[in-house]
Amino acid sequence: MILREFARSYWAHNFSKCITLSAACGCDSITPLPLGNPLALAVSSPTRTHSSPAMPRLLLLLGMSALGTLYSLTRVFGLMATANWSPRGIRRVRQSLYLRVHGWVMMIFVGCFSPFAFWCIFERMAFLRQNRILLMIGFNRYVLLLVCAFMTLWIHCSKQAEIIGCLNRLLKCRRQLRKLMHTRELKDSMDCLATRGHLLEVVLLLSSYMLALAQPIQILKDDPEVRRNFMYACCLVFIIVCQVILQLSLGMYTLALLFLGHLVRHSNLLLARILADAEHIFESSQRTRIRLNRQELYKGQQKWLALELWRLLHMHQQLLKLHRKIGSLCAVQAVCFLGYVPLECMIHLFFTYFMKYSKFILRKYGRSFSLNYFAVAFLLGLFTNLLLVILPTYYSERRFNRTREILKGGGLAFPSRITVKQLRHTMHYYGLYLKNVDHIFAVSACGLFKLNNALLFCIVGAILEYLMILIQFDKVLNQ
Repeated sequence: MILREFARSYWAHNFSKCITLSAACGCDSITPLPLGNPLALAVSSPTRTHSSPAMPRLLLLLGMSALGTLYSLTRVFGLMATANWSPRGIRRVRQSLYLRVHGWVMMIFVGCFSPFAFWCIFERMAFLRQNRILLMIGFNRYVLLLVCAFMTLWIHCSKQAEIIGCLNRLLKCRRQLRKLMHTRELKDSMDCLATRGHLLEVVLLLSSYMLALAQPIQILKDDPEVRRNFMYACCLVFIIVCQVILQLSLGMYTLALLFLGHLVRHSNLLLARILADAEHIFESSQRTRIRLNRQELYKGQQKWLALELWRLLHMHQQLLKLHRKIGSLCAVQAVCFLGYVPLECMIHLFFTYFMKYSKFILRKYGRSFSLNYFAVAFLLGLFTNLLLVILPTYYSERRFNRTREILKGGGLAFPSRITVKQLRHTMHYYGLYLKNVDHIFAVSACGLFKLNNALLFCIVGAILEYLMILIQFDKVLNQ
């Protein structure tokens, strides 16, 4: 409350006083320390539009077209009910009643058609009926995928207002944070989302989608039952759609974290700049202790920086709440995906072993089959998508932890005897807030486990362990 009252009462008076004293003393109010452009490797920026080569611009246009296609697919499959036809230049996302009804219809269709699709595949797919272990594995695989798709659509339909609310709050935070950027360098850096890191993440996401479609499309192409039974072919297409629905939902989560991470990164840069400016003020104040007009100038500058720091703290609180809200909205889908991907990896690795080394195949066909490269591409696509769910969450938490480190390092240089009360109280409140919310930086999937890099090692270990169990089970059955 003290800082809130300070923000209301001291803003106009001290800022005008600061400008007047600056003009009287013939010096700049704040000399910003040189910061390197953190996004200097951007493909395009407002200051280099005419000098960028044609190929990066072409790649940028292709990337924007691909993201626009993904945005349209989320609306077609009932994941987003936005009235905005294009994601470019949106200041506020509006809901569409027609698309909300369309989403509920999609959810009902998936729930009603899933049992028939599973029964049709269970009866018609000859590969699953060759062996009891293949039948058991195929049962688990298709049931899990259909249940995950239905749960994903249910989450998106029931929480559509919260999802759109998060999008609007993200856009609002971007506008508010840009107003806080007091240098052209920071504003240009924040306006440029097309960095190499972001483009690489988007390319990996799109590549994972295309690779994950390789093996289902191969089944459609090579299975002779597809040409004999139209409903069987429709059921296989339905399985592909369910997989795409689950992947698109997690892709929205990845892109939301990418945009949120961009905002958190620049809030950290702004915090570092404010603390560096305050340190420069303290150094100048210690060199000119006698001149009272300079001391008044430095006090006014400190109060202005305290106000900026207070506004940045409010922005940081909003970003942290958004981070946790996005994680909670995608928690169920993350649990489904974290169960689906290891199962698929284990199944396809076992299928590869079964078709090449199993005694059952050698006795029945007299030879082993070659490696299925479509299945390898399918595994790479799914595992890459899994990485794009876990690692952005982990690095997003590290960015929030970085905020506490920046504040701690910058606050050590503040001499208490020449620091004004407003700046000192703001720093203490900021540090106390970061200390108290230390336990909520981590995002967990439905409270079951944290999404971090340690989880990847657990997943890989579980895949290998269960793969060894299945191989031993096959050897016992086919002695």
